[in-house]
Amino acid sequence: MTSTDNTPGQDATELEKQLAAATPEEREKLLTDTIRTQAGTLLNTTLSDDSNFLENGLNSLTALELTKTLMTLTGMEIAMVAIVENPTPAQLAHHLGQELAHTTA
Repeated sequence: MTSTDNTPGQDATELEKQLAAATPEEREKLLTDTIRTQAGTLLNTTLSDDSNFLENGLNSLTALELTKTLMTLTGMEIAMVAIVENPTPAQLAHHLGQELAHTTA
């Protein structure tokens, strides 16, 4: 799977297609990269896979914006509480990957 520039204007349909065609491992990496990029853009910082959103300045408004952006890009329904319960790009990607696997199984 090739790397994708996950900018806010990225074609959501393309990401959805990539997620649908990906293996579970590829899907989790793609989600991690997308989440890390989108959250980093919103927080105006560079995040690692294990960077804590809250420790990097995430608040209720940016959490809402991140949730909406990720829902648009992935086509998934994402509860805002998922960001609090899974406070790093890697944890959130794992959670969303599991949710996606359950909806496509």
